[in-house]
Amino acid sequence: MWSLLRKDVMTVWQQVELKERLVRYREIFQGKRIPRYKLARLFFVPFDEYKDRGELLDIHEHYHTKFKAWLEEKQSLPLEKVEQEVYTKHTETEIVNNNYLKLKSIILNDILSSCEFCETRCKTNRSEGKVGKCGVDGEAYVSSSFIHMGEESPIIPSGTIFFYGCTIDCQFCQNWDISHEFDLQRFKGRGTSSVELASMFYSLVKQNARNINFVGGEPTPNLHVIFEALLITQVDVPMLWNSNMYLTETSMKLISDIFDIWLPDMKYSNNECASKYSKAPVYWDALKRNMKMIEQRGSGEYVIRHLVMPSHTKCCSLPILDWVNENLKTPLINIMAQYHPDYKVLQTDRFPEIGRRVSTGEMHEVRSYADKLGLYWKSVS
Repeated sequence: MWSLLRKDVMTVWQQVELKERLVRYREIFQGKRIPRYKLARLFFVPFDEYKDRGELLDIHEHYHTKFKAWLEEKQSLPLEKVEQEVYTKHTETEIVNNNYLKLKSIILNDILSSCEFCETRCKTNRSEGKVGKCGVDGEAYVSSSFIHMGEESPIIPSGTIFFYGCTIDCQFCQNWDISHEFDLQRFKGRGTSSVELASMFYSLVKQNARNINFVGGEPTPNLHVIFEALLITQVDVPMLWNSNMYLTETSMKLISDIFDIWLPDMKYSNNECASKYSKAPVYWDALKRNMKMIEQRGSGEYVIRHLVMPSHTKCCSLPILDWVNENLKTPLINIMAQYHPDYKVLQTDRFPEIGRRVSTGEMHEVRSYADKLGLYWKSVS
């Protein structure tokens, strides 16, 4: 039924660049590969969860390369065969208590007590119920979960889970009602548990979702609950990270080899614009690092989302395309024209330069430049 709503869903995989750049993602939802999180859950890592965070992070880094090689070797095998091989070497209890995904989950829960999941590094003790700069406490609060047909064509039908809260403060936010302007007291203490989150995965897959899409708001404040849910779920679809990518290096190291496909935002190509419009003073530095980590440590399969903003083609859009072309190996780019004035741009007179929709001329300038560079954007925009 969903294919009737979007004809491009049926033709998208005829595009050569998509076949070449989203190979693993496609084979996971076709049942030909094992999702990364399931293999991380089977990969034995000896550790003592009571060691301090630094020691656990050292252990994690030591086993990252080993896991990456093991993943390449095992991902195309039947899951039953991998399990049989693992359980001839270790007991089920050993694997449950000492696996690579469990190690990540323990570290994330430890970070939560002085939170620095994102580059704001507010150090709030969210594990005791205090509210971080992201606007939420130590619980995960889901605004909605449903089959989304408005995402990029290779992604849909997407099992989207929208979380409350955000790690940056875009003055033009189009999801301001779940990112910033929500009353946490209305549902404080009634967050979504890891079990409930895993149940959402199952429900979405039963509705033919091709992936589980973590979005918001911003999913980053909920990393600890997301990974706890991954420890117990059984769904066989790709896990998709849909994010502003304002994560710390530590957070990126912990998540980079778990998600099968990524939808990273690239809004600005400098810290000045990011500070002014999103209150994210180290945005460009973090973004460049984290984008490279997707390719170096992770799946290397992603669709960049670039929202073209009015009056920002020269300072942001074109430099972003240059950086992508010079620094990334396999980019697909959705060059988006969806910007419209919203949130604080409409509430104040401080941002007249972005108080209009992006023009046809600006969109033509950016897309023509992408063509000049030879970047792939038409099949996903």
